[in-house]
Amino acid sequence: MKTWNNNTNRADEVLADLDRLNNRLEIPYSRSKTDVWAAMETQLETVPQVKPIRLYSRPAFRLAMAASILLVVGLVGLMRFYTLDVISNPGQQLVVDLPDGSAVHLSAVSEVSYHPYWWRFSRELSFSGEAFFEVEKGSRFSVKSEKASTIVLGTSFNIFARDQSYRVACQTGKVKVVGQADGSVVILTANEKAELKAGNGFEIQRQINFKSEAAWINDEFNFRGKPLKEVLEEVERQYGVHIQGKDLLNHGTYDASISGHMVRSELNAEAILEMICTIYNLKFEKVNPNEYRISRNE
Repeated sequence: MKTWNNNTNRADEVLADLDRLNNRLEIPYSRSKTDVWAAMETQLETVPQVKPIRLYSRPAFRLAMAASILLVVGLVGLMRFYTLDVISNPGQQLVVDLPDGSAVHLSAVSEVSYHPYWWRFSRELSFSGEAFFEVEKGSRFSVKSEKASTIVLGTSFNIFARDQSYRVACQTGKVKVVGQADGSVVILTANEKAELKAGNGFEIQRQINFKSEAAWINDEFNFRGKPLKEVLEEVERQYGVHIQGKDLLNHGTYDASISGHMVRSELNAEAILEMICTIYNLKFEKVNPNEYRISRNE
């Protein structure tokens, strides 16, 4: 019995030593795994979320966008509506170079208006007086006057648009002329002319002499078949003078029949009036430096 007890005591001592060793090797956790995960989840939930910034909600951004829109609208308005007006004075002839390379040769006392910044989108201009047009090929090219419009793609032509008169003479290519009052339409090719009639529609002339029709381009006068009043008005424009009494001359009696060409630069206003008065049995007198009076020679 004594031996068994001794063995028992010895075993108890060994077990006590093993427990002490195990306590020294064990890592001392203060919290359980469940407690650790719960703490981590709490920290994740409390992390502040990053909110997206909506730029369009800021007043400065809205103002910038509004300013940009106004700038674009302003630029488009400037391009669309800015108008360039070119006017030739009495005794003056001008050449207007258009943005596409087309050219307008303005006779004296003539006017052309167009939108230079919008030209690439619409080749359209307003015109009164007399001019020779040289149009580059491209999109539709329109010349609008009070009585009619002329539409082309690429050609050369002369337009006379003064008061109640409107006529177009085509030199090259093809042009379409449209009456404003009744919408009448005529198509002209080279060496053809259309003149607006007193009523409606156009009177067409074939095989015209374009050089004579647009003699002013070469600094010449050609008055054949034109009323004397129109002849005298052209003298006024080309020389910058005023002629009294021209409205008293009857058109039927004084239809012009002057033949040949007269070079404007080689003659002055008095020389032209002397020739006209000799042909029509008229007389004229100078009343001011740039003013004359014409009357019947009784």
